[in-house]
Amino acid sequence: MTTKFQGFLEKGVFVLCLAFAVILTVRADSSNMVLDGVSLWVATVLPSTFPYLFITAILSSLKTTQKISLKLSPFTRRVFNVNGLCGYAFIMSVISGYPVGAQIVSDLKNGGLLTDSESTRASAFCSTSSPVFLIGCVGNIMFGNSLFGLLLFLCNFISAFLNGIIFSFYKRKDKAQNITAPLSTTAYDDVIGDCAYNSALSIIKVGSIITLFYLFTEILSKLGVFTYPVKLLSLIFKDGAVAEGLILGAFECTKGLKILSAGGLTPYSLPICAFICGFGGLSVIIQSLACLKKAKIKTAPFILAKIIMAVTSVLIALLFNFFLL
Repeated sequence: MTTKFQGFLEKGVFVLCLAFAVILTVRADSSNMVLDGVSLWVATVLPSTFPYLFITAILSSLKTTQKISLKLSPFTRRVFNVNGLCGYAFIMSVISGYPVGAQIVSDLKNGGLLTDSESTRASAFCSTSSPVFLIGCVGNIMFGNSLFGLLLFLCNFISAFLNGIIFSFYKRKDKAQNITAPLSTTAYDDVIGDCAYNSALSIIKVGSIITLFYLFTEILSKLGVFTYPVKLLSLIFKDGAVAEGLILGAFECTKGLKILSAGGLTPYSLPICAFICGFGGLSVIIQSLACLKKAKIKTAPFILAKIIMAVTSVLIALLFNFFLL
């Protein structure tokens, strides 16, 4: 990044933040928006993510995890071109959801257990939503249909798996390294305290990003920024709820899904929800990048992976629609 461009970018960010601060000052309902964003985080993300962040931090400190990863290595090397630790990261990502997979990949890279190429490959497929959220929250609570949630989870899982295969060709000649170093050098007596502290910091960071994006999306919506894009997409889908859910979901995943569920179950519901959950929304992407950047894992391949995952999720969902409708 050139100095001139960086200066221009900094000025642009300054102007945007200043405008955002003015809007917050003028709008009387900005405090309620913040509370709604915090409530969204507390109700849907905190209970389903914090325990997994803590558990995965503990598991990463145990030698047993390294032994399991050694067992996974033959499969992950052949299919994903990464060592077995990435297989562990993928399993925990599928179970735990965003942004646990990105956090584990970052920790492994910082621990010297993944090469630059491996960490980039791993970031492409260790980025999924959790079954607790997709089946329990979206399927059962939002849409009132457990089969919908199950099919949505399968779309997410299969597309992530395919991403792993696709990105195994990224710098193909850089082979996966052997697992030789211990996973953790933390004194055993300090593991619980350190893991609890790091998990709390991670979940607060996630909550802050969710709240800010919720607030940002609400303000843009009330200012009418999304009015014309929604009208344009409404002409395509013949459904205003689908158009609004898709656009807002591209910013904040949970809000978009809520809007879609309010319109009931339609032929568009599963493909559009699969697209939103596969992409994750800008909020989830920034959460994940906040983890990945700590380990200097490349941004562009990760964003490309999320776009590919969104597209493949839609294609899979179109096939699954036959079972749902």
